Amino acid sequence: MPSHSPIAVAQYGIGPIGAEIARLLLRKPWVKLVSAVDIDPNKIGKDLGEVIGLGSETGLKVTGELQGKPEVVCHSTGSRLRDVSGQLEELLQRGCHVVSTCEELSYPLDAGIREQLQKTARASNVTLLGTGVNPGFVMDKLPLTITSVCQDVTEVRILRIQNASTRREPLQRKVGAGMTEGEFRAAVAAGKIKHMGLRESLMLVGNGLGTDFDTVSDEVIEPILAERGIVTQYLRVAPGQVAGVHQTIHGAGRIRVSLELRMYVGAEDVAADTVVVKGVPDVEMTIKGGVHGDRATAAMVVNAIQRVVSARPGVLTMDDIPISYR
Repeated sequence: MPSHSPIAVAQYGIGPIGAEIARLLLRKPWVKLVSAVDIDPNKIGKDLGEVIGLGSETGLKVTGELQGKPEVVCHSTGSRLRDVSGQLEELLQRGCHVVSTCEELSYPLDAGIREQLQKTARASNVTLLGTGVNPGFVMDKLPLTITSVCQDVTEVRILRIQNASTRREPLQRKVGAGMTEGEFRAAVAAGKIKHMGLRESLMLVGNGLGTDFDTVSDEVIEPILAERGIVTQYLRVAPGQVAGVHQTIHGAGRIRVSLELRMYVGAEDVAADTVVVKGVPDVEMTIKGGVHGDRATAAMVVNAIQRVVSARPGVLTMDDIPISYR
């Protein structure tokens, strides 16, 4: 049920995604934004409205540390769970529910960190949720929802083709746009190019389907080369240069699950999100144009807040809570 009084919420991390979340939080009548946190000295002390490009002041200053004890913290500072687990631990100890965009939190594979966060969340009687559009929805929650109409399932194939031309600059560079093929492969080997969360989505789907995979493949990361010149707001890609990334992973068992992600600049005409379920009955669904990553990520975080407040304590996944617009 909707809350009758505003929920006190903090935004923790005000990069491109955190700013998108903050702008949405400010539009929700059931939210009272009480704190905005970032470590960037160029943001600390400034009005939040200036930092996120509102064009007007909010009366809320950005601080280097969390102020007070908000009921919920929207956390968006990093993709790797090991890098942000200390922040999450501190927020849980403070007694705050946390909704985080950390991709590896969507289905924590590090058992040690997961158990520590689980212990702290339950001891503080609060909930920790990792969510977003991918992981969080398109390649995990959505496929699981679609399978609910099946009497039997033998295979799930998930394909996300995302037009990176419309995404923020860090993401365009993160997928290798503008690199040579050699530079791309070197960056992959160095761990600098990889969509975070694909393995987590695979394991979340398997867990949601109640199946243990006999084998899980390694993630394969290949370049998508531009067939034509491409110009975005942030960079230029010449024919033959890398336009983006093609990443796959598969799980085999009683139910076969495959995830395929193609994220590259210049994908305007083919962008789509597709789920194919083989079973009784077969089901296939395609979202033409695909779900916009940045806007949808902010929406997933904000729309989850009321659900998280009323959820059971502990570390939860998107398979544990209902979702809808709020």
